[in-house]
Amino acid sequence: MSEPAEPRTSSVAALGAIVSGALILQIAATIVNTVVPLKMALEQMPPLLIGLVGSAYSVGFLAGCFVVPAFIRRVGHIRAFAVFSALQAVFTLSFALTPLDLWGAARLGMGFAGAGHAICIETWISGQAKPGQRGRLFGFYQILNRLALIGSQIGVGYVALQSHDIFLLASAAFSIALIPVGMTHAKGPESGKVISVRLNTMWQYAPASVIGCLYTGLMGATLTNIVPAYGILIGLDQAWAILLTAGIQIGALLLQWPLGLLADRVESRKIMLGAAISVLLCSMALGTVIWLALPYARFWLFGLFALIGAGAMPIYAVAVAHAYFRLGPERALGLSAQLLFLWATGSAIGPLVSTTFMQVIGPQGLLVYFGLLSAATGAYLAFRLRRNPPSAHPFGERKPMMPTIPDVTPSGRRSHTEGH
Repeated sequence: MSEPAEPRTSSVAALGAIVSGALILQIAATIVNTVVPLKMALEQMPPLLIGLVGSAYSVGFLAGCFVVPAFIRRVGHIRAFAVFSALQAVFTLSFALTPLDLWGAARLGMGFAGAGHAICIETWISGQAKPGQRGRLFGFYQILNRLALIGSQIGVGYVALQSHDIFLLASAAFSIALIPVGMTHAKGPESGKVISVRLNTMWQYAPASVIGCLYTGLMGATLTNIVPAYGILIGLDQAWAILLTAGIQIGALLLQWPLGLLADRVESRKIMLGAAISVLLCSMALGTVIWLALPYARFWLFGLFALIGAGAMPIYAVAVAHAYFRLGPERALGLSAQLLFLWATGSAIGPLVSTTFMQVIGPQGLLVYFGLLSAATGAYLAFRLRRNPPSAHPFGERKPMMPTIPDVTPSGRRSHTEGH
């Protein structure tokens, strides 16, 4: 008789365990993401090399998107989470033991493990969400995630520049993330058949999600991996370079919940279009501030980069909610892997392209990159809205009939949708 109450308790416990572990992971990852480009810039490494190391993480992430879904299905979410935490801890230790020229290899391995963590976390959270609450739940998770990120950036960032010991702290945090997940009595999400999603299916039924995930990857990886170095290259001291990066996350934090809420109520493409336009305008404003050498330029930089973060970073949650609505939550594992694959593709390309602009034009080539990318993204979304206007659906989107043909996951394995 008590069986109906068990799933609810189990869901809450499972959600609490994975979110706790994810927040600790975010602290560890933020330490590494902040320290690596800063140390390379302080050692006067060329921008393109900094971009290559930043892209190495995303290349590893891409590889993980091909392999991880089948692995999680075989061993389960909890065991998979433990394996990826151990890998992250080991690769983080290697930064303290190897020269800067070899850091790209460690970032490659961390990207692979990061893909595993991301898929575990996203599918675990999506499995607990009701259809009309998915955007808000993802938004709330992202808020907690960004609070952990900002706190670790500001609190540890200054210490990070003093010695290699900070990598030991990050490695310990990756290991500690195992504790809440390993101690839970709740079961993770069911890992039955991987109901998969091909990229051409995504493009046919949710093209805005494809563009949104790519844009977030192209922008987000650059904001995370290149902006700390950009601050040093334009003459900021170490403290302001860290604050500049923290400002990006503060801006993203402030808009994460409102955009997640809007994603459940308003046309998703309009949200993404508005965000892309705001990034374009802020990039132009940044260029003006630097060109005119306005007084209090550091404060202008902090505020405008915060607005860029607010426009660019939260779009991923909107794109995820859009895709789950259009293609259905029953495809959660395959869909999550494909969305992360798209994000990682953008993340692998973004640091390389942006640092190429910087190598040719100078540090301000970064702003040119932001502006051109946002203009192109906004133009495509405006075209889609004009060609396929919003319907009268409460969420402002059409939900098409899904095909009954088999899809293919990023790993290349075929599977048929259930319920034919």
